Amino acid sequence: MISKSIFKQHYFQIILLIFAWLLGNIWTYQWFIESLPDTNTLNLILLTIGLIVLLAQIIPRDFCSTESLSLRFGIYPFLLMLGGEIGAIILKWSLNIPQLTLLCFILGSYGLLGLFISSTAWHRGLSVAIAIACIIPFLVAFNSGLGFPVRVITAHAVAQVLSDFHLSAVSSHDIIVMENGIAQVDLPCSGMKSLWTGTVFLLGATWLESRQLGFRWLLVAIANLLFLIATNVMRVFILVLIIEVFQQQQIADILHLPLGIVGFMLASALTWMLLQKVPQASLDLAKIEEQKYYQDKHKNINYLNYQWLLSLVIVLGIIGQFKPFSVDNITLKSINLPSEITTENLALTTAEADFFDSPANPLVQKIRFKSDRLTGRYKPSNEFGGHVLTGSMLMVASDTWQSHHPPELCFLGNGFKVDKMNSTLINDSINARWLSLQNGKLSAVYWFQSEQTTTDDFVTRIWDYISHRYKTWVLVSVLFDRAENPDSPEIKNFSNTIYQTINSNYFNH
Repeated sequence: MISKSIFKQHYFQIILLIFAWLLGNIWTYQWFIESLPDTNTLNLILLTIGLIVLLAQIIPRDFCSTESLSLRFGIYPFLLMLGGEIGAIILKWSLNIPQLTLLCFILGSYGLLGLFISSTAWHRGLSVAIAIACIIPFLVAFNSGLGFPVRVITAHAVAQVLSDFHLSAVSSHDIIVMENGIAQVDLPCSGMKSLWTGTVFLLGATWLESRQLGFRWLLVAIANLLFLIATNVMRVFILVLIIEVFQQQQIADILHLPLGIVGFMLASALTWMLLQKVPQASLDLAKIEEQKYYQDKHKNINYLNYQWLLSLVIVLGIIGQFKPFSVDNITLKSINLPSEITTENLALTTAEADFFDSPANPLVQKIRFKSDRLTGRYKPSNEFGGHVLTGSMLMVASDTWQSHHPPELCFLGNGFKVDKMNSTLINDSINARWLSLQNGKLSAVYWFQSEQTTTDDFVTRIWDYISHRYKTWVLVSVLFDRAENPDSPEIKNFSNTIYQTINSNYFNH
């Protein structure tokens, strides 16, 4: 038997290890703790039940005994702990989506737990732990910001398929407009919810049928994701055909939801069929291993080398605290437009205020504007037969992509009907997106502007964040009070004035 002093020392080492793990990873779950007060009560109840089920499955009755609390090396728990931590750091330095970093932290924590319990109990609860890791981060807020990029990728895929059928006149922009017109900007249209729900379905079926988590199961998981993506692309493809080829908008409105449900059920059925090819865990071998574990535990405890494990946890925790290198360090300040544009501040809507209320603390300006009768190189507009431009404008300056958004979703969310979107080059320097609204009665334009470039592509904005961290971008979104022509001198002069003003405010230093 081992003396009580050794066990006391071991208790202290375990407590110190867990404390170092939680403290070093506080950046991964801080967002979740801050969001809990706003979480639905039902979600909290479901979360509690799920955790109780998981703990009841994996923790033995004598877990708190002195012999049970011992660190034992297991290659799979260790790799999961290490992979979860490294994955969280990589995601923080790239996409910086709190839901995904929290998911990695939960998986890493379950890996750490596997160093305290038998491998049989650990493997038995692994599928439940993965399911909980997928569910918990999205109980607070499902929208991670990836919905629109996934929708854009889906639109490009459908546009490519259509071009193979010689329907290349239908652009990816047109597809987004069509789908939004049917879906009214609901997140499931991006396919994100079906991917999430399908993954949870696979994990639940794996647990209920006691399937082994191995190479075969991994192939099934990959196939499941491919099935869900393929059915979503097919759904959008069918809707576009109904609208564009058969000119049946009402039928598309009716079929939108059923197509999504049928596609998800088909993908889930195919996944379940493949899951039957994965062998079940052997209960006899599991019982033998469990008995051997407890026999060895009471005879002789071989402690895991605590020092190097604690050092590894501390080093990874310190690395996780660092922020990637900042490309530039620009102080966000208000953008003062020139005198030829009369402005009046507007209050943000409740939805806008909630969206921009984030730790990134973006600079948000919403104004009502009226341009002077000047066009071209500030010449009187009556020489050109021009007119005064009026409308509203939103400018958002930030160094993180989460503070920005695709403005067409805002227009749709505010009740405007988007007729058409086109990429437009204004003044040879502004790559903008021009929108026709309300059956051609209104026009809008937006672009993302940085020091060296402009773009109308939100995915490009995200990619630039990944490759050039903390680089300041300004979103300019303009809604005009009437239909305008993007090639008119008034629009070119107005857009150039905004562009030059932002450049002088932020990027000329």
